[in-house]
Order: sequence, then structure tokens, then C-alpha cells
Amino acid sequence: MPTKLKLFLILLFLIQSSCYIGYTSGEELTQANWFDSKNTLTLWALADIQPTNRGHEEAFEIAITDINDNVPNVDLAIVAGDIVNQSDEETFDWYVRTRDNSYIQEWYEIIGNHDLKTDMGQLFREKLREETNYSVLKGNILFIFMSDSQRGKATEISKEIFNWWKDLVVNNRDKIIVVTTHAPLEDSGIPFSSFRDRQVIDSERFTQVLKKYRVDLWLSGHLHLPHGMMNNIVEKDKYEGTIFVHISSIRPEIMGLKESESRLLTFACGSDKVLIRVRNHKDGRFLPNQDRVFALSKKYECKDEPSTN
Repeated sequence: MPTKLKLFLILLFLIQSSCYIGYTSGEELTQANWFDSKNTLTLWALADIQPTNRGHEEAFEIAITDINDNVPNVDLAIVAGDIVNQSDEETFDWYVRTRDNSYIQEWYEIIGNHDLKTDMGQLFREKLREETNYSVLKGNILFIFMSDSQRGKATEISKEIFNWWKDLVVNNRDKIIVVTTHAPLEDSGIPFSSFRDRQVIDSERFTQVLKKYRVDLWLSGHLHLPHGMMNNIVEKDKYEGTIFVHISSIRPEIMGLKESESRLLTFACGSDKVLIRVRNHKDGRFLPNQDRVFALSKKYECKDEPSTN
């Protein structure tokens, strides 16, 4: 990362994180029984592990230990790309060993731009999953995962995969829909998503669909920004209320000013709300002033159904 950009991000972080205002009232937090494990679905959303040194590796290992020891009843994990920094077998094997130390049994990863370096995603497909664009159904929540398809800093999604995504969105109006890409959409409102190398290329084809068909949550990483910055979660009325959620990097950034972070999202059976929380893994704690509750398009029905591709 260029020095000038680092200095700018440090300044921006200090300004915005110092004036962060919580958005969720205590009343909102009691609208559903978020912590009844039998009647909730909780997912761990993380991104940008991509270790370049031993300290980065330790950050992910500590995050796994933190979840294991302090955050029970997580049902599944979503990794929004950039698992490695350079695609090599040793790092992928380390990731798999570390991941498999988690009590979480279901892991859903996508390819980020760094996972394509060197081998265009071959090791990802060999070590993790053959399909790189897929969907999973949990109760009436449809999770759609789309990977980067080309090298480069921006997220490129082919016309074929766009059409596949559109068909799923249009034909599943009875579902809560959660999409995961590595980079955010342009015009999502997420910081820096207006920059071409920080967005999904040709985002307008997606946003044109969002104007007519509700996607409840759009998760993305890529930016490595601290969750304490403003506009890391944006609800867009112009896109039928889609909630765009930035997932910060597991590895620490900005000379340690940004610590290892992730998000946990909880859906409560019979509720049309979702609780989104921030986890600081270095300190092993949630950040209550960053708890957010959002309205979904429909209530979560907690019966489980088979996955779909």
C-alpha cells in the first residue's frame, strides 16, 4: 500500500473512529431472543486473512481460539475472499489446518483477488471447494456466493455468473437473500467503493436488479477498513433497502491501529430482524456501541433445508 494512502487511512481512521456513534437502542436489542441457540442462526463473517508474516498468521489463529473459547453456538462461517496473499500450497494448508481447529463445521469461502495470484484459483479449488460460485439454503435464507474470476484488484464477475445470480434473486422472492462478494458494489455507500479497483466491475447491472428485487444483505471485504469508521454498514432505500456490510480484515492493519476484527450476524426464528455485531479478536470482546439491528424483508423461518447449487 502506498505511503500516502497509509497516512490518509490513518488520519481517516483517527477522525472517524473517535466520533463513532452507536446506532442501536436497547429496545431494538430486545426485539428478538438473539441468544437462544435452538432458535437462531448465527454466522461468523470474516475476510482478508492473507498473511504476509507470522503475526498475520497468529491473528487468524487467535481469532479461531477466541470464537472457540468465548463465542458459542456459531452455526456457519463465511470467508469473503483473500484467504492467502500469494497462492501457494503451504499457506493454503496452514489455513485449512487452522480453520479445522474451529468447532464450526460449515465453512463457505469465495475467491478474492489475492487467491487468484499465481494459479488463477487452482489451489483454492483443490484445497477448499471445486465450485467457486454457489448458493446455500438455510431455512428460508438463501446465501449466494460469487468469487472473483480474473486477476486484478477489482472484483470481476462474468456475464454467465451475473445471469445465474439474477435468476436466483428473481425466482426466490419468498427468501431472505444474503449475497457475498469480495469487493463491494459501486454506489453501495461503503467507503472507497467508488474507486474502480475497490469495487465489483460493472456494478450497475447488479444495482439495476436491486432496484426491483430486494436483496436483504450484501457482504463484502477487500477494503481492510476498521469497523469503527462511518458507513461500514449502509442501508440503501434506493435499492429496496439492501443492507451493504463491510467485513474488515482478520489481519491487523495500519501499523496496528486497526486490530483483528470480524462480524457476527444472528437471525432469530420468527423475527424479521438481524443483529450484526463486531468482534475484536485481539481483546476478545464485542464492541457494544457498534451493535446494529436491521429489518429484513421477511421473518426467518428456522427449519433447515438441503443446500442448492
